[in-house]
Amino acid sequence: MNEEDLWQLQMECTRFFQDNPYSMETAEGISLRLGRKTEHLDPVLGRLVSLAILERTGNGSRSIYRYIEPSFSDNLEVQWNS
Repeated sequence: MNEEDLWQLQMECTRFFQDNPYSMETAEGISLRLGRKTEHLDPVLGRLVSLAILERTGNGSRSIYRYIEPSFSDNLEVQWNS
């Protein structure tokens, strides 16, 4: 897979977990849901874990992935430069 294909697959995985925020899936389960090959998903899932978008529990083929909901601070201030 080239870099563009990996980027597309990363977006598909992220979108899947955003649409199903309580889902807990193995790489094989994700591949079935997305219609993608598990070997293509492995580097993408690793990247999403390193970016703290997904959390991985376990190791190897039995690893389970789940979405980490982003948290936002209530006291965000927007400053405009003049």
